[in-house]
Amino acid sequence: MTIRLSSFTWRRCSASGVATILLLTGCVNSPTVSRTVYEDPLLLVRLDSPPPLREISGRSDQLVAELTAADLTGLLRSIKIQRETSFVGYWVLRRVPQPEPAFPNDDAQLIAPHLLAALLKARPDETAVFVLRRTREDGIPLVTTGGMLIHGDQLIVLLANARRPTTTSRKRETSEEAPFQPIGEMEFHVVPGPHQTTLARGDLSTTLIKNSVQTLSIDYKAWLTEPSPASSPPKELPTATIEDKLRRLKIWREQGLITDEEYQHKRQKILEHF
Repeated sequence: MTIRLSSFTWRRCSASGVATILLLTGCVNSPTVSRTVYEDPLLLVRLDSPPPLREISGRSDQLVAELTAADLTGLLRSIKIQRETSFVGYWVLRRVPQPEPAFPNDDAQLIAPHLLAALLKARPDETAVFVLRRTREDGIPLVTTGGMLIHGDQLIVLLANARRPTTTSRKRETSEEAPFQPIGEMEFHVVPGPHQTTLARGDLSTTLIKNSVQTLSIDYKAWLTEPSPASSPPKELPTATIEDKLRRLKIWREQGLITDEEYQHKRQKILEHF
């Protein structure tokens, strides 16, 4: 077990007065205790204590035992976010943001088994924390950070960064030292799906969590027992319809209505019906 009082946390404590220090749990009396569960060049999963959500930090061993890696993969894939857009982007460029997966491609499959292992090992005062590192096509490093804990039949998911560019070593260090700290302004919000509810500031203990961190509560038991739309066989689409959809999708990308990533994702979904 490693007791880690990060340089990020220490600077915040030492730079402020006594009154401020007393308001910051974790700076003096409660240093963050970290236990690494898994780490490779792409992914870091660990258990941090004290948890960011003190009031709902309890977990149900029985519920955790019911989870499988496949269940957690599907659940992560169901989480959607929507990027914030600027005034110019919306009113001038007419770029209308659309919901997108918080864990696209194989991210959910990569992270799920290690998050599950962390949840199974977690004590009541620990939160499973993850730092997922990816690289954009142009070589820019991206990072997704957040955490997960279980309270009764609710799975609490926190997201601070979603494929956020980390162009400096300091940003990359911060993402690991403070995975619940957004790097810059929050640039997205969670779009709740079935059995999902966003939690506001008043719903949580905000000792360690800032307003901007996106928090999602998922009724996991209801989600688990509801038949998944993905389990039903896809309907075959006429070839003409597929061609029209692909042509329209290409036009949208050329007009800047969707990003290249959204284009590739939607194109793949259409071709799966072919």
